[in-house]
Amino acid sequence: MKYLKYILLFLIILIAVLTGLYLFYKQKAEQIVSTPLPTISEITPQPTFTSNFSLENAPTESLKGSITKMTGEVDWQDRIATEAAKISSPITIQQGEKLLTGEKSTLSLVFPSAVSINFSEKTTIEMMQTLPVDLVFSQTTGTAEYNKTDNDPVSVRTLNLLTNITGDTIISINPNKPIITLIVKSGDITVAYNDLKYLSHEVTISAGHTYTFNSGTRKAALK
Repeated sequence: MKYLKYILLFLIILIAVLTGLYLFYKQKAEQIVSTPLPTISEITPQPTFTSNFSLENAPTESLKGSITKMTGEVDWQDRIATEAAKISSPITIQQGEKLLTGEKSTLSLVFPSAVSINFSEKTTIEMMQTLPVDLVFSQTTGTAEYNKTDNDPVSVRTLNLLTNITGDTIISINPNKPIITLIVKSGDITVAYNDLKYLSHEVTISAGHTYTFNSGTRKAALK
């Protein structure tokens, strides 16, 4: 009887503890169920910006060029085209587009208050960048005259040579050899290139001089 009394007391205490634990966890479970789960939008921050990038259209702040005169065959390649197509009348030119003149053909392109470009025959020029802060063109063939008409920087890449123009300059690429000839008619130009040892060179040439650069040997001559 003595041990039975202790056993009953132990069972009563055990039942009380188990009942208390049951009631405690039951209350916690009810609190979790009654608390609404956050939505996905509350967990993941939503983007607050929109993208204005367009393959078809150049940035709105970029300058647009106008063809003022054209003779013979002229090809135009827009920003999303894989090949150039012939045009028969003047059009507006934007950043990322390319113009090509055929044999015995000429073209005049004007970016108002920035630069005018006169293409000779068999000349290819791409409008790399026409933002007002810096206009950059890539000439890969032929001869073109660049006449800067405002303060915006104008640069032309020809093979391995980069030329910054401040006035009126004619740039010609030899069709048979990797030789570039620059005739400075007014203002001055600054040319930059890396030699075959990857050393950088920068030269400023004033009006009245002719600069010849061999893109193969990376050597130049000034007259």
